[in-house]
Amino acid sequence: MKSVSVYSYRWVVLSALMVVIMASEMQWLVFAPVSRAASEFYRDQINPQSMLSPDILTLIHLVSYLIFSIPASFLINKIGLKWSLRSAAISIAVFSLMKGFGAQYFNVVVISQIGLSLGHVIVLTSVTSVTNRWFPFKERGFATGLVSFAQYLGLLLIMIIAPRVVGTNPSLYEYGSGLPSLLMVLGIITSISAVAVIFLFKEKPPTPSSLETVEIKSFFESFVLLLHKKHMAGFMIIFGLSWGLFNVFIAKIDTITAFVKIENSNGILGVLLLVGGLVGSVLIPFLSDYYRKRKLFFSISILGIFLGVVIFAFYPNLIERGVPFFIVYILIAFLGFFFQSTIPLGYQYAVELTYPVQEASSQGVLLFNGHLVGAVILVFMNLNGGEYVEWVLIASIALLFAALFGSLFVKESPVIVTEEERLKEASKKEWVHQ
Repeated sequence: MKSVSVYSYRWVVLSALMVVIMASEMQWLVFAPVSRAASEFYRDQINPQSMLSPDILTLIHLVSYLIFSIPASFLINKIGLKWSLRSAAISIAVFSLMKGFGAQYFNVVVISQIGLSLGHVIVLTSVTSVTNRWFPFKERGFATGLVSFAQYLGLLLIMIIAPRVVGTNPSLYEYGSGLPSLLMVLGIITSISAVAVIFLFKEKPPTPSSLETVEIKSFFESFVLLLHKKHMAGFMIIFGLSWGLFNVFIAKIDTITAFVKIENSNGILGVLLLVGGLVGSVLIPFLSDYYRKRKLFFSISILGIFLGVVIFAFYPNLIERGVPFFIVYILIAFLGFFFQSTIPLGYQYAVELTYPVQEASSQGVLLFNGHLVGAVILVFMNLNGGEYVEWVLIASIALLFAALFGSLFVKESPVIVTEEERLKEASKKEWVHQ
C-alpha cells in the first residue's frame, strides 16, 4: 500500500474559496428578497414594463453561467488554477466595490453585476479541480459538500440581512431606503473575501494529495457520454426542470411573496424555502441510502414539487375562500424540502446511472441544465414587468406532471440494488419447465 502526504494548508485554500463563493451568492440574490423595494428606489430610472428591472440581476448570473462556464474550463486548463482564480478574484473585488459606490445608478449596478457574474463562474468551475488537487480521495466528497454549504449559507444570509437593512414596508416613507448602504457593505465584504483568494490560494500542494487521479472531461464529451447512457436523456430533463424551478423560486421570491398577497418584502418566505430545503437535502438522500432506493425517493421528491407548485399557483384563490394565511409558510417550506432534496439525490442517482462516467462529468452537465431551465423560465416571468407569473406557474405544473410521469420510466440505480433484488429480477426472466 502506497502512502500520500496531505497538507493542513488545504483547509486554508478551501476556506478562502468558500468565503468568496458565499459572498458571490449574496451578490447574486441581493435584490431577490427586496425586489419591490428596489423597484421603488429605482422607479425614475427603469420602465416598469421592461425586463430591465431589479430582477434582471438574478437572471444575469444564470445566463453568464450558460455562456461562460465552458470558456472558464478552458481558461483554467490553459493558465492554471492560481491565475484563473486570481483573475476571477480581481473581477469580483473591482465590480463589487463598483456596485457599492454606484448603487444610486441602476445601469452601474447592472454592469457591475455582469462583471461579478464572470468572476463567479470561474470560481464555481474551479471547485472540482481544487478538491482533486488538494484533498485525498476519501475527503473530496466532504470538501465539495462544504462548498455547497457555503453557497446555501450565502443565499440564506442575504434573505435575512437584506430586508433588515432596506425599508420594505410600502406604507412607510422610508420604503426602498437603505439600498445603497446594503450594496456598499456587501461590496466591501465581497472585495475582502476576493483579496483573500488572491493572497491565500496556491496552485497545488508540494506533493500529490492522492494516488487517485480524476480526468475531468469537457462539457461536450460529458454530454455525449451521458446521452449514450440509457435513461439519461430523460433524467437530465427531469432534473433540470426541478433545479431550474428552484432557481426561479429563490430568484423571484419577492414576486412570489407579492403573488400570495404579502405586502411587506420581509424575506420570510425565502428563509423558509431555504431552511426547508436544507432539511430535505439531508433527510431524503439519507432515506434513499437506508432503503437502497433511488428511483422511489426521486419520484417522491418530484411529486412533492408538483403538489406544492399546484397549490401555490392557486393559492390567491384559496386565500379568498378563507384558507388560513399561515398555510403559505408551511407550503413554502414544503416546496423547499422537496426542491433541494432532488439536487444531492439527483446527483448521486445520475452518477450511478452513468457509471463508470466520472462524477464531475455528470454533475457538470446537470448543473448546466438546471441553469438553462431556470434562465428560460425567468425570462418569461420577467416579461411585461412580471405580468405572466401566474401563467408561468400553470405551465410549470404541466411540465412537472410530465416530469413526474417520466420519472416512473427511469430505471432504478444498477449500483444501489441489493444482490437479493438482482436475483429476484433475474428469476423473473427465466421460464422454468417442470
